[in-house]
Amino acid sequence: MKKVIDHYYKKAKEENYAARSVYKLIEIDQKYHIIKRGMKILDIGCSPGSWSQYILKRISKGKLFGIDISNKIKTKISSKDKRFTFIKSDIFNINIDFLKKKTGELDLILSDISPNTTGEKFLDSQISLRMLKQVFAISDALLKPGKNVVAKVFQGEDLEGYLNDNIKSKYKMIQRFKPKSSRKESKEIYIIAIGKKV
Repeated sequence: MKKVIDHYYKKAKEENYAARSVYKLIEIDQKYHIIKRGMKILDIGCSPGSWSQYILKRISKGKLFGIDISNKIKTKISSKDKRFTFIKSDIFNINIDFLKKKTGELDLILSDISPNTTGEKFLDSQISLRMLKQVFAISDALLKPGKNVVAKVFQGEDLEGYLNDNIKSKYKMIQRFKPKSSRKESKEIYIIAIGKKV
């Protein structure tokens, strides 16, 4: 396990990414081809910035909005890059109508947001599920029809019920994906919601 962690950590340093988590997004993008030139994208939980760094490389003249309670991302994204707009906010406190005025309708919503873990697996999974619900609430309001959501969540006993009861009917396809670059002991998976229905 340590060799895998060290490999991605070292690779991120060598390639000047803010964190090893970028390779999770790269795997997802290579499998699902979610990021395209010219897209308007929202990156939820964008600090420290590795996902945003990769997105900006891929979207050409597109537009990226990043939300986070921490502004550490500013060290990795140039203030001169007019394609990027940072919004400092807790996702639970942000006014979705205000956000929509800021971003307009979006082509893709990404979330790598994660709770501060307590060590209690059930509690951590519940907090993570609450975050996932908020990501999809934002997606309900901001995501264009036919477009996609990718969001991290910790596996827990209530996840499948939530997806079956609330999300499956709103998207053409729902998949669960665990990147190779995720730590093996981690309970994280990514929900890939393809094709928002009208």
